[in-house]
Amino acid sequence: MADADRLGKIASIGQDLITTQLTMAMQTPSQALEGTWVLGYCFGIFDALAQQADLDAGAEGSSLITLGFLGLFADPTDPEAAAFIRRSLDSQDNPRFQEGAAAGGTDVFAWVADRAKVPNALFEHLTR
Repeated sequence: MADADRLGKIASIGQDLITTQLTMAMQTPSQALEGTWVLGYCFGIFDALAQQADLDAGAEGSSLITLGFLGLFADPTDPEAAAFIRRSLDSQDNPRFQEGAAAGGTDVFAWVADRAKVPNALFEHLTR
């Protein structure tokens, strides 16, 4: 099992990849995460990072996704943060969520393979 410090560091990477794009698109997590595609994208970022870190898909992967979503909010105890985590779990079968998750995963895998390929699908989606 990965320790809490390691999970926090991995989650922080995902949060940075997401918040940079939100800042460029001039949106807050609360605004952007209302969209099912965006919710899926964020989930995909954290899921791909879990895979890259070789975390197990069960408890470690779920912990990373939870930490990742909570860390997007200034106040992680904000009930809205927990609501987005629940919504992401409930949206797994939604095609828009799946499209966003695939885009988030693709961004991470491309970035890991070539650091010059900065994740940008979220920014592009939000500024269309």
